[in-house]
Amino acid sequence: MNIKIGAKIKMLRKRDDITQERLAEVLGVTNQAISRWESESGYPDIEYISPIANFFNVSTDYLFDHDIAEKRKKIDEYCEQFDAHYREWKPAQERVDMMRQALAEFPAEEKLLIRLANALYYKWCEYGLHSKWVDGYFVYDAEKHKSFDSWDEALKIMEELLATSVDDKIRMRCRQLLAYIYGKIGEKEKLLAITEKCDDIQTSRQSLLSSMMDGKDGMKYIQEELLGLLREFIHPFGRIARFYIRDTNAIIDSYTIMINLYKFIFSDGNFGFYNFDLWDLYLTYAHEFSKQNDFDKTFEALENSRNHAKMFDIYLNEIREKGEVQYTAPYVDMIKQKSTDTYAVKQLPALLKYLEDENGFFAQIQSDPRLPELIKKIESDIAET
Repeated sequence: MNIKIGAKIKMLRKRDDITQERLAEVLGVTNQAISRWESESGYPDIEYISPIANFFNVSTDYLFDHDIAEKRKKIDEYCEQFDAHYREWKPAQERVDMMRQALAEFPAEEKLLIRLANALYYKWCEYGLHSKWVDGYFVYDAEKHKSFDSWDEALKIMEELLATSVDDKIRMRCRQLLAYIYGKIGEKEKLLAITEKCDDIQTSRQSLLSSMMDGKDGMKYIQEELLGLLREFIHPFGRIARFYIRDTNAIIDSYTIMINLYKFIFSDGNFGFYNFDLWDLYLTYAHEFSKQNDFDKTFEALENSRNHAKMFDIYLNEIREKGEVQYTAPYVDMIKQKSTDTYAVKQLPALLKYLEDENGFFAQIQSDPRLPELIKKIESDIAET
């Protein structure tokens, strides 16, 4: 019969006629902590395992029996539940509540803390990205971002994890999210300092493996690097076009290049997850045409945006049913997208929201009779997918 750790501590304490107060004094914890352990409402942190075993002159194996395995199993279950919610972009507050509950049971557990910080960060993001133009350049509205909640708690958790954790993945995720927060709240010196600890593109995992791994595995890593670099290229190229270039025709040319690059790499039309990028690219494409009052090209681009949003939503259904999807074009035919690596929600509703916003991107086409027809098609697509 497996006796839980709290019951064992209580049994040993009574065996040796030790009070809770005495044990708390020896371990440097509060009486309430001992009481929580013995009532099974909490677990001792890992640092107390050896001192407790030594004090009662028993082995750690005897003391903990299967409790540590059970603890790790339950923590892993919390993490898996969180990750499933995260992959489907469930409301951030649900994820925050989930991790607060888990941490009440397992205080200071790093795997739970980084997930709480992640959820708090995305809760903050739900307030939107706020910017302004200063001397012709895009600048984050730091004071606006600071006025919303959640970022400061996320920042504190990750700064502490970065100072204490030895887990490389946790430290890497902390640097990434801290960089996002520092940038948005105007802490440029901290942003520069934390990014000094990050790898360059040339020394990233993808780059090193694609350069040095040979054979079939080597080619798979080269294809992975290609897809990674595709998005790394699109991100700055698109931001320059949107926030720096003033010539609408030049912006349209930029988006033409980006769209054609995707078509070239996914030459057979099996874009899979990357339909997500294309529906967004065509949406911006349409916006630029609408600014020129070229409504024929606006609606042509919007039809393409609708098509890729629909293909993306179908893809999400497929990957969640099958568990993974294989790409087939020659440049990416060794790549399999796994459902466990796919964090997204369906995009047709997002496209519909853009089109129905009378004061948004497409204010110029609100009176065009083609708009309600397009909206009706998208609503039908949503029902089908």
